[in-house]
Amino acid sequence: MFGCCKVQPGLEAEEPGATRPDSKLKNMAKVITVFGATGTQGGGVANALLQDPDFKVRAVTRNASSAKAKALQERGAELVEASYDDPGSLERAMQGAYGTFVVTQINIEHADFDQVEIRHGKAAADAAKAAGVQHVVFSSQDAVKKTMGFPCLEFDSKAEIEAYMRSIELPVTFVKFPAYYDNYLAGLLITKMEDGTYEIGYPLEGAAMDGISTVDAGFAIMTIFKNWAQWIRRTVGFSAGKLTAQQHADIFSKHLAPKVFKPTEMTSDAFSQLPFPGAQHLGDMFKYYRVGNPDRSEELTRQLYPGTRGLDQWMAENKETLLNALS
Repeated sequence: MFGCCKVQPGLEAEEPGATRPDSKLKNMAKVITVFGATGTQGGGVANALLQDPDFKVRAVTRNASSAKAKALQERGAELVEASYDDPGSLERAMQGAYGTFVVTQINIEHADFDQVEIRHGKAAADAAKAAGVQHVVFSSQDAVKKTMGFPCLEFDSKAEIEAYMRSIELPVTFVKFPAYYDNYLAGLLITKMEDGTYEIGYPLEGAAMDGISTVDAGFAIMTIFKNWAQWIRRTVGFSAGKLTAQQHADIFSKHLAPKVFKPTEMTSDAFSQLPFPGAQHLGDMFKYYRVGNPDRSEELTRQLYPGTRGLDQWMAENKETLLNALS
């Protein structure tokens, strides 16, 4: 995502609507169906689960012959092809699974991408319920329109899916991602200027923003799966630290010297006017990052995964990849 959180009171395992995991599963590896397993969020979750013998990964992909899917299979993942547009395939992908990680995909170039995403999320929720999945972890976001008075369709759509999951009493934990450090590995939000310097493109107007590596978030989610009773029906907002765009630029300049980085002077409103599909929606998201104070928690994230890296450490460990991305 270009995206403690207040932890909502969790239900104890004995409360109505919460089914305790079958005791027969205690001594065998639990199957976790991971949607988006070849993507950024799902990839982090699959990576973490594949390193723990308590879990078996069932990786959902639209193309089981892709290089990323084959790489997961070589590490021990079971591959299954499914599509959010085929509800039957979703239920088959979850059949027999103990848990599932659900992340809904968007194509922001489509005018009605938010409604498509809501339809997909509800289909995944219905499939999980029909398959009897005992622990759903859903990648949600804040209800911006409801709380702030201006729309942020990419967030509001996920909030609507969350509300639906609550309404059908799914055994679910909601996680909320901040901006990804991983975007930098693809050269996103970094522009080389005419004077040879590099601009960090987050239009935050001096405000600080939470961030995290999706690899580290994956390990935090693994902890959530390992501790069903503690995390069921709670919400966790991830963060490895809250930094301004100037601080991002300073950390880049430190590790990638003699290259020099600076923050953009663009406002979120100006970003919304850029001539590419989805600019308005991304601008709304940056505006929310700036004025909405999303509820994310570095403390809780490190409780879930003590190895969570701040941007400085993450950048030190990814220096060569970052340099290649900028070349």
